[in-house]
Amino acid sequence: MAGQISNLRRQLKSVKATQKITNAMALVSTAKLRKQRSRMVENNNYSNRYYGLVLRAMSAPRPEVETNPYIVENNANNRLHVIITSNSGLCGGYNMELLKYVEKTIKKEDPIFAIGEFGIEWLDANGFTVIRRINTLDDVIPSVISKLVNDVLVLYKAKEISSIDIIYTQFINTITFEPSTFHLLPLDVPEDLEQRDIELVPDRDTLLDYLIPQYVGSVIYATFLEAKTSEHAARRSAMDNANRNAEELIERISLEYNQARQTAITQEVNEITAGADAL
Repeated sequence: MAGQISNLRRQLKSVKATQKITNAMALVSTAKLRKQRSRMVENNNYSNRYYGLVLRAMSAPRPEVETNPYIVENNANNRLHVIITSNSGLCGGYNMELLKYVEKTIKKEDPIFAIGEFGIEWLDANGFTVIRRINTLDDVIPSVISKLVNDVLVLYKAKEISSIDIIYTQFINTITFEPSTFHLLPLDVPEDLEQRDIELVPDRDTLLDYLIPQYVGSVIYATFLEAKTSEHAARRSAMDNANRNAEELIERISLEYNQARQTAITQEVNEITAGADAL
């Protein structure tokens, strides 16, 4: 009985120590989520405005046959995917849900630019074609985005790839986030885009050749921020669940511990009583 009480005491101490850690991580994730969400919203406003500029340039009179390489599909038949996962774990099913989505939606021979250590390891282990890896950063700075955009566009303009998609975790709210695909290039022209009689200086194609690469950079950065926001939300949710599980475990072990102590006390009283009767 003494051994059981000692073992339960150790378990209780261990679970309480773990709960302190998960509670601290939940608080940190909450703070990071608030900060990251603010950055995401601000950048989305910028990206949406940039997209508006691109649409305005595209609404100018265009030639009878569209020739802009960012708009016209080529015959490469080789889709490039930019896949964004996290560098660290402890965020519930955040990474695996995205990678299950990847497994269902893309071919293993399609070239991949992978962002995030977790995704890189999984994609390599499962035979996917990763041609570029970014795994040393928890945050993407503008210089990294510029290099990534340049590498992507070099392949696209050389017609080595037919299209570019971004696969990431879309942030819906603090408890809802889901794997999604954003089609980047060739640029989709809205069917209801109104053609306007406007004159552009420089000409339409020159302006689009400048604006669209900038737009591509803004979208990649926006999806990265959204993925990071989803990651922090998933980690906070996972830590909250861990706290609740720890609380339930503490209650159960405490009950067992108290029952064991009561049993031991009752046994000692019975032994003392029996000894007194014997005397």
